[in-house]
Amino acid sequence: MKTIVVTGASSGIGRAAVIRLAGAGYRVYGLARNYDKLKSITAENYTPFEFDITKPDKFGQVVKSILDSSDGIYGLVNNAGYVEPGAIEDLSMDNIRLQFETNFFGLVGFTKAILPYMMQRNEGRIINVSSIAGLISLPLVGAYCASKHALEAVCDALCMELWNTSIKVVNINPGVIDTNIHTITESKADMIEKSRFAGAYRKYLQAPRGLPASVVADYILQAMSDNPQPRYLIGSGREKLGTRLRPLLPDKMFYSQVSKRIHGQSN
Repeated sequence: MKTIVVTGASSGIGRAAVIRLAGAGYRVYGLARNYDKLKSITAENYTPFEFDITKPDKFGQVVKSILDSSDGIYGLVNNAGYVEPGAIEDLSMDNIRLQFETNFFGLVGFTKAILPYMMQRNEGRIINVSSIAGLISLPLVGAYCASKHALEAVCDALCMELWNTSIKVVNINPGVIDTNIHTITESKADMIEKSRFAGAYRKYLQAPRGLPASVVADYILQAMSDNPQPRYLIGSGREKLGTRLRPLLPDKMFYSQVSKRIHGQSN
């Protein structure tokens, strides 16, 4: 039975992936900070692990514990992450750094902690749950987009570096998914109300959510197959079209059209 590690497993895409993978016959380790939520997942061949992606000094210990209780790690689903909403002018540098610590540095560090064991076996799957935001930048989520763009660059490089091995790197790029990734804290709500973008923030938070997390979980399972695609773009037709049109549009035209959503007029 092949073993798969899923980070950010307590809710949303991670939780759906744990259930889908365990149901398909894999042994799954679900990692997240909220151990109570992890324990509430009922699935065969599933083990919860309390884990903080921003604590790299603990990575080795977690990996060792998993290896000691399994026959090796075949798959890693890098899903831990969150959206830090806010215009660049509204975000503190601490906000931006934590966004990168979680969405980028933690992911890269944990991948590096597991990769040597995959290399020893010359097999494995590294599945990175990125975002359409890694392919196109939008206002009010600039820090999130930046973290996902950085992730795309590293994952593309890793894919090519491992091309002549049996370790496959796969990027999953969902559009808007119906999860709690957009949760707003009390302090964030205060920032929103004081911002010149307050109206745009409210529209952003009230926008309808997208596809269910289970749809992404299905693609994650597909990425574990013998011959996965390097990338799976998931979302509405409009979202997919946007990523394909962006490189073709003049910058001024794109900026003008998108800016209407937050300013109400073209600049």
